[in-house]
Parts: sequence; C-alpha cells; structure tokens
Amino acid sequence: MSKKSEVVQKLLKKIEPRQPLPKPVKDLNLLEHGMLCVLVRHMPQERAEAALATLKKVYPDWNEMRVAQAQEIAAEILAKGRRASRESIEAALPQARDARDYLQEVFQKTHGLDLEFMRQDLPAAAKLATQMPFLGIPAATFVLWLASDKQLPVHGALVRVLDRLGLMARTASMKKARDVIDPLVPQGEELEFVCAFGEVADRWCDARKPICHECVLVEDCAYGKKAFQEWKVLQVRLEAQRVKDEARRAALEKKEQARRAREEARAAKKAAAEAAKKDRERKRQEAATSKIRAKEVAAQKRLATQQKKEAARAAAAENAAKAKAAKAAKKDAKSKSRSGKRSGGKSGSRASRRR
Repeated sequence: MSKKSEVVQKLLKKIEPRQPLPKPVKDLNLLEHGMLCVLVRHMPQERAEAALATLKKVYPDWNEMRVAQAQEIAAEILAKGRRASRESIEAALPQARDARDYLQEVFQKTHGLDLEFMRQDLPAAAKLATQMPFLGIPAATFVLWLASDKQLPVHGALVRVLDRLGLMARTASMKKARDVIDPLVPQGEELEFVCAFGEVADRWCDARKPICHECVLVEDCAYGKKAFQEWKVLQVRLEAQRVKDEARRAALEKKEQARRAREEARAAKKAAAEAAKKDRERKRQEAATSKIRAKEVAAQKRLATQQKKEAARAAAAENAAKAKAAKAAKKDAKSKSRSGKRSGGKSGSRASRRR
C-alpha cells in the first residue's frame, strides 16, 4: 500500500456522512434512484421503496407531483389510498416536501424530469452532480455511479478536494483524474470513497468560500491549514475591530446619553419655567378675580346699605305723614266739637225765649 493510500484510509475514517445512501434497486431509473436517496433521509430503505412505488402509481407523470401540494403527497405516501389522519400527514410533510423539491431541482437544472441522459454523457453528468445542492454531492455521486455502470465516478468537486489535500494535481480532464484517483481507492470501495470526499466538498470544501476551520480534515490538509491560519488571523482582526467598534459604540452611546440628558435638563427647566409662569398667571388671575369679587361684594353692601337708608327714610316720611294726618284729624275733630257746642247753645237760648 502506497503512502497516499494510507493517508486516504486515515482520512476516510474521519468523515461521517450526514445522511445514508440507499442500495441500488433493480428496475428503478436514475431519477427514481435520486428520489430514493431523498426518501431514505427520513425512513428505512424498505419503507422508502414502498413510498416510491406508491408515488409512481399515483403520479405516473412526475411533473404532476412536482406541482402538487405537499399535504397531498404526504397523504399518498402514508395512506396508500386510505384516508390518513392530520397528525400522520403533518409528520410525513418533511419527506413529501423533500421529494417534491428534488423534482423541482432536477427540472430547473435539466429542463425536464429524466436523468437517463447521464448514461450517454458522463462529462455532463459529472458536471450536473456538482450543481444540485438540494440532492447533495454524495447522493448525486451515487446517481452518477449508477449512470457509469458502477465505475469510479469522478467530478470536479472530488478533484478539488483531493487537490487541496495534496493527493493529486488538479486537472480539467476527468479521464486523467480517474487514472490518478483509481490507485488511491480501496478495492471495492469506489462509491464509499467518492461519496465520503463528496461529503467534504458538500459541507466544507466550497470552490470559492471553503470553511476550512470547520472541516474534519483541516489538520491533514495543507490548503486547509493555511486557510485555517488565515481564518484565525482574520478572527483576531475581527475581534480587535469588534472591540474597537464596541468602544466607539459605547463612546457614541455615552455621548448620546449626555446629549439626551442635556436636552432633558433643558426641557425640564423650560417646563419648570412654563409651570412657574402659568402659576404666576393663575395667581394673578385669581387675585384679579378676588379683587373683582371684593368690589362686587362691597358694591352689594353699599347698595344694601343705601336701600336700607332709603327704606328707613321712606318709613320715617310715612310715619311723619301719618302723625301729621293724625294730628290734623285730631285738630279737625276738636274744631268740629267746638262748632257743635256753639250751635247747641244758640238753639237753647232761642227756645227759652219762645217760652
């Protein structure tokens, strides 16, 4: 075993696939094998095969399923013609959505729902395997492996990862790449090899923005070590910038708080002045009102006094008039009494003379 082969064995032990891949099933085409890869993410392969058979029966045209509602697809997966409960449909929604989204991705990438062209055009198939993020590179590699009659599937993402790991030099020719990669692959583990490194390409080893600091192979990768060191330096710079920005933000916040405090103090002072002014105005109005009321009360008192005086004068005049009238009446009565006595004396002297 070569030194590179030993390195490959070591690396393969570090890579844990996120999702299982199915075993090939006879009589399934490439599109249906891709669907099977999606379904085994949610259920055992036996159930996935049964669900796929049901979907093939319900949707003889896959385009009908591509545009169907996820609830409808979930009910078909579960019920097999029987009515499913709402709870079971809700539980089956993830696999229904994934199956539909897989068809949508194939339709968008190929403008159809047929992957059999991959068998006749392996370079195009290899390119397609790296351009289906929903299906993922490992599952797309599985489909590519089937399309190439279970030969070593090679694509650009695999070449990129092995080049960065220092196991080969990058090349655009998939034939040359296969010749270099083939000696590195453990006997009978072609699919496992490609899918494992496809997992690395899918999760961490992006062509433009690799996240080497998260990759499980970073300590074994010259490119990754360098990128990791650069990432750590960047993190230090970012942390320093963050601290600087935080200090600036704190200073600005302090300045803003001081400005707000000044504005609040000015507003409070202005409000106090306004309140004092209003209070003085209120007191002035109250004093003016009190003065007016005092004048009104004094006027009312003077008027009442005047009325009392006038009433007293009127009563006195009336009493004087009554007394004068009574005196006049008394005088008149006396006068009449004297007149009567004089008249009576004269009459008596006449009578006595007659006798």
